[in-house]
Amino acid sequence: MKENDFTSELLSEIFENLQIPELFKCILVNKKWSANAIRILWKNPIEFINLNLINSKLSKDKSYLNIISTMIKCLPFEIKIKIRTYGINFDELKEESQPMFDYCSLIKKISFDMILNAINILFNSLVEKSIIKDQTCHYIVFQEICNHLVDKCVISNNRDKKINPKFILNAYNPKQIGSCNKRGSNFPLPSQLPQMKKSLSKLEKFNLNTCIQPRFIQELDNICKNILSIGIYCGCCDEHYLAEFIKNQMNLREIYVMSMNNFHLIKISEAIKIKLEQLTSLTISTGQISLNIFNNKRCDQLIELSIYNFCDQLADIDEWNNFFRYNSIRFKNLKNLEIQCNIKNFKYMGIFLNELSSLQKLELAWSEDEEDNQDLIDELFRNIAKYCSNLIQLELSTPKFTQSLEIILQLCKKLEYLNLLNTNKSNDLNEKILLLGNYFPISLKKFGVQFYLNISKEKLEEFLNNCFMNGIRNLSLGFYIEEFSNDYEIIMMKYVKLGTLNNEFFKSWLEFMPFILNELKLTYNIWLHYRNRGVSIKIVVFVYLINLLI
Repeated sequence: MKENDFTSELLSEIFENLQIPELFKCILVNKKWSANAIRILWKNPIEFINLNLINSKLSKDKSYLNIISTMIKCLPFEIKIKIRTYGINFDELKEESQPMFDYCSLIKKISFDMILNAINILFNSLVEKSIIKDQTCHYIVFQEICNHLVDKCVISNNRDKKINPKFILNAYNPKQIGSCNKRGSNFPLPSQLPQMKKSLSKLEKFNLNTCIQPRFIQELDNICKNILSIGIYCGCCDEHYLAEFIKNQMNLREIYVMSMNNFHLIKISEAIKIKLEQLTSLTISTGQISLNIFNNKRCDQLIELSIYNFCDQLADIDEWNNFFRYNSIRFKNLKNLEIQCNIKNFKYMGIFLNELSSLQKLELAWSEDEEDNQDLIDELFRNIAKYCSNLIQLELSTPKFTQSLEIILQLCKKLEYLNLLNTNKSNDLNEKILLLGNYFPISLKKFGVQFYLNISKEKLEEFLNNCFMNGIRNLSLGFYIEEFSNDYEIIMMKYVKLGTLNNEFFKSWLEFMPFILNELKLTYNIWLHYRNRGVSIKIVVFVYLINLLI
């Protein structure tokens, strides 16, 4: 079959499963392939830049510059004329600078703050080249681009599907995460963008790390009433305004509240309780947000629930006990449950799991010393095995003994994804990993470990052989061996040929392993710094990635 024999529909279906480097290669084949690859790359082009940082030969600023230059070239000529009336004149605004494709019409998701960041890079470049004198007019260009993109962007309001907001605003400054001040965000006040009021009114997702000026929230509250998703990463100094902002969103479906500070968010808790019965996704830090918000509430719409015990000293064990004992019947459609807390808080977890027949993904992490709570851990694993037979994805703090995992693996026959989390505790996984292959259900497609393994090549080979004999095929391994060598690679390649290991996984694993090992070391060192505060590894990774990407 030749490349010209593929229909556009078939190409689109194939290209959706390709990685970014492969999509760039497809652009070079012919015009049809180019059009289909570009359609995917330009759904959210700035997101693709961030995802492609590892492979890109261009600097991040240069990539941003290329994207925003192309967007400006795609603007209608009447908008270009309008911009030039402000004394702004550069090559992208010329009539003849029109690209082959209308790239703006391909964009399906807009992050306003990322567009502003790209505009700043462009104007810095123009000032350096003496094409313009200063950046005073960059807000004008920014507003015109955003307005045009919003007009072009396809809007879908299918509430039956998982929310995927099209218009996004991240109003935060990475350097301020975890600090309580009112220095403002990296995004201007809405009143500074008068031509963009209509576009901001279409905002569907809003993320911020406060403390930013309460005026910012007030102004946005006057414009936005249809936000679907809100993320808050502080909230102490402007809690009143944020609570009112939450209450005023008519179609709110997702809330994420997570802070690096120890304080109760009483008003925000009350606002979440008001909206609880319409939410499909909720992430909170207990103590900051009281678990009592669930009392007398039917959460039939809730599909995803994540609870972190980040502020341990603020949490009340009676709240945990009451939550697990009396609330399970309120979550009849819950599919994804994630809880990170003290192991002692899981005392009544079995009662809760008994009612969650719809549960497909479960993630549980704890921070208490296992030595003093082994009975609680064993009971927790027995309850998971007894009540969660329909699980597809399971992530757990690594138990001290692999026998605990064997109980689950023997009964959870639909499991496709198993991930063991980093608890910084001793365990027998390096010695007993070979036994797990005996118990993996045939449905398993990925097995991950969030810390270095120091297993011998003989144990690795026996582990893979047990997987093979148990019928496991196309397995991806999400773990990294501390002293990886060619001998390990030869063993793994053998099981790629036998079909036990997924070939695409193995190629990617070899390619990215050095980079991922470096990032894991850095993230792990950061986590060690915070671990005495009980900080979740996921929160640390989030903070690190925000700094990395922005």
